Amino acid sequence: MKKIMIVAALALLVPTSVDAAKPVLLEKHGYVVAEPRAGHQYYIKQTGTDLTWNTTRGTSDIVIALIDSSADRSHKELYNVPRVVHSMKGPYSVDYHGTHTAGIMSGRHNKFGMAGLAPNVRYHFYNVFYGKNSEYTDSWTVAKAVDTAVVKGANVINLSLGGQDYDRVLADSIRRARTKGVVVVASSGNDGLKKVSFPANMKEVIAVGAIDANRRVAGFSNMDGQVKIVAPGVNILSLGVKNSFVYMDGTSMAAPMVSSGIALVKSVNPFLTPADIDALIQKMPRASGKTYTELNTKRMIDATPRPVTLSVPSTLKSRYVKEAKLTVMKRPNLKTTYTLYQGTRKVKTLSAGKSMFTMYAGGDWLPSGSYKLQAVVTDGKHKRTASRSFKYVNPVKPAIAVKASDESTFELATTRKGVVTVLDANKKVVYEALHVPGKFPVRSDTSAAYTVVLKPTDVSEKVVTVKYAPQPVKVETADSVEST
Repeated sequence: MKKIMIVAALALLVPTSVDAAKPVLLEKHGYVVAEPRAGHQYYIKQTGTDLTWNTTRGTSDIVIALIDSSADRSHKELYNVPRVVHSMKGPYSVDYHGTHTAGIMSGRHNKFGMAGLAPNVRYHFYNVFYGKNSEYTDSWTVAKAVDTAVVKGANVINLSLGGQDYDRVLADSIRRARTKGVVVVASSGNDGLKKVSFPANMKEVIAVGAIDANRRVAGFSNMDGQVKIVAPGVNILSLGVKNSFVYMDGTSMAAPMVSSGIALVKSVNPFLTPADIDALIQKMPRASGKTYTELNTKRMIDATPRPVTLSVPSTLKSRYVKEAKLTVMKRPNLKTTYTLYQGTRKVKTLSAGKSMFTMYAGGDWLPSGSYKLQAVVTDGKHKRTASRSFKYVNPVKPAIAVKASDESTFELATTRKGVVTVLDANKKVVYEALHVPGKFPVRSDTSAAYTVVLKPTDVSEKVVTVKYAPQPVKVETADSVEST
């Protein structure tokens, strides 16, 4: 009975016909989140971040500065997070708010608890609140943290804090940060007002409002025209102190989701400016009549211009390559290196500004085989790479042509690089030298017979042999002279 069942099962797996009637559907085997509490993080799917992880989970050269209360750095979800910890005011006393916002962004994918939205970027945690569970800080302390974060290399600054009063010192710090290419994200506030708190109300800041799991604006979320993007901020599961996990509400929870999304965008293209990020958010679809869009990190990633793209057919058969296409974003501070490799060996450096290149290097047409094109673009701080592999079939085969120029000079022409040997009738070597493709003269008596051999440098090609025989001399006779 067991054997019959096995045969029947195999029959279901084996196609009944070699020619399929129609194609079958295949699915992408994407990134799988194995965190036991990820199912309670509804905001992962609502923000499209789970689909984004197939493209990127962040890169280590992108830094988010979390300016908040003290995150519990001993929490198992934060323990191995690449981070720098700064306490701007008082002792570094762990706090729920800072730990919760940190977990939303940076929680490790370690099969322990929950999944951070951007786990592979680096984090700088700044404590700006006065003590354990303190509700307040001052704008000058935050300004100092912003300035420090910029000096320490932050790409994104998250401010899940705010107040009703404007402060020039903090505003100037934020403007300086933006001037230096840093994106500043801030929560809109939790007063349920039609007025966004400071510093989220600055035009240089991305103000973030909160929505719930049904995509409705949270009743506590401050909202006005300054809010250009909203993200989940109701019933948000993240980290608590002492390895705990807690739910919290607030625009403080929505802001780090946007910061995470921007960090993933910057991981794909670190050369985008704050103005580029603003424009990207503005391009995102929004509901009719709404002045804001809802965070969808997948859509943002898909709309993000790649800093460098490269395409080439899988097989090339021409020694003059026109099919390879290199595109690099236009920035005056970017430098591009374009290189051809054979395996891991660098063959030649190409010009990034030219659309065509030749399969010629080292004095010869390159042999058939597997190659790779690689383009690297950098601004000195960040570097991004695009590469494509292809198979090359060299159409130029070894050949040699011989002709006499005069009674003492041969003209030899070869198509490939190799050692050219000239042998007389007694197989004595009268000439031998390494030559690249092209024509060259050889001094010898052209009235004698010779054998010319081309041994290609390309070991995959065969040795070519050509025989040279002098042309018979025509002797004129009296009978051949025409009479008049």
